[in-house]
Amino acid sequence: MVIIIAFLPMLILRDFTPDNEARYLAIADEALRTGHFFSFTWNGEPYADKPPFYLWMVMLCRQLFGQHSMLALSLFSFLPACGIIKLMNDWTRETLSDDYRFTATMMLITTAYFAGSAMVVRMDMLMCLFMVLAFRSFWRLYVSHQKLHSQQWLMGLWLFMALFTKGPLGLLIPLVSTIAYVLIEHRGRDLGRLWNWRTWVVLLVGCVGWFLMTYYDGGKDYLNNLVFHQTVGRGIRSFHHARPFYYYLISIWYEWLPWALLCVGGLVAVGLRRLRLPALHSFFACIVVSTLVLLSCISSKLQIYLLPAFPFVIYLSAYVVSQCKGDLWVRWTLGIPEALLILVLPGVFVARRFVDLPLLSLPLVVTAAALLTLFSAFAFYRLTARRAVLQSIQILSLGVLVTLFVVGLAMPMLNPYIVK
Repeated sequence: MVIIIAFLPMLILRDFTPDNEARYLAIADEALRTGHFFSFTWNGEPYADKPPFYLWMVMLCRQLFGQHSMLALSLFSFLPACGIIKLMNDWTRETLSDDYRFTATMMLITTAYFAGSAMVVRMDMLMCLFMVLAFRSFWRLYVSHQKLHSQQWLMGLWLFMALFTKGPLGLLIPLVSTIAYVLIEHRGRDLGRLWNWRTWVVLLVGCVGWFLMTYYDGGKDYLNNLVFHQTVGRGIRSFHHARPFYYYLISIWYEWLPWALLCVGGLVAVGLRRLRLPALHSFFACIVVSTLVLLSCISSKLQIYLLPAFPFVIYLSAYVVSQCKGDLWVRWTLGIPEALLILVLPGVFVARRFVDLPLLSLPLVVTAAALLTLFSAFAFYRLTARRAVLQSIQILSLGVLVTLFVVGLAMPMLNPYIVK
């Protein structure tokens, strides 16, 4: 309930951004006008950049409400985020206590790019939900000694929906991560059972139907653009968002804020200290590392592409904290970001002296900065004076949510700066 309250003002009061969000709305409007539901245009030009599923939902909301509703469209990101948290909590019930699962929940929903993705009108969080469902089906197959035909069918369905929502990464990340884990565990002989023909049949039938309808709706050139130019082209020699291979080794430091130091420290502890992990959390670690390696090898790179790794790195970090909470490195990796966040309010006053930015003088913005400073200071006190690691994480997470709530209330005044 606290999470819903914290996000609600932002979901209701925020305006659409003029780049990505406005583009999706325009594409949906053009599709409704022209009657094309598998091949899309933007300003009259072919737009094969995205699969149709998410755009269909934008079009459906447009028809239901008579206009583009920020709240309705944001729910297609916020509700999947809540679904991911529920899935991860249920999945880790046997390896994490209630306190640590609650802490992981608070960490995940306050991780910078996860929180941002839970609000924006994009398909990434929905794809992430389908991928978590696919990973969970795979895990049920992996730990079972019986043939779970239902999970084999479901795994194919979740993978196709991830592919149909965002594109090839919805299939590539689970494929690479699961195969890597099976090989690491020396269970290569089980690949035929884990990636069973039923899974591939669902994928094949879904893709054939999708491509046939695309060919019927948009013709050969559009299908070629969708299948080859937007996949092979982006993967090998990107024409869009080309970045160096080390891009994500830099971006994780701000994508995983304020838990970046803790997450990276947890991965290092697992790798260098040979920290013994339950099989499930070893699987999580493999997903995170495999995703980083795969995305680094792909030419086209954006911060948001790393989103599917977020739930796994956070819940892995929660387990590492449960085993190492008395270690000095844990307190340092929490204390440094907390100490920096204490400086938010002073930083606002300093910035006002050097930058002519009226939003820094808005009462609600100053209030939000003051609250974040206050909560960060209290979290830092609990961490350093009481060595209460879990309480420190929970207090800082609550501070981020309270800050988000207040900033959300200020959105009518901040919107003009967004749409510029």
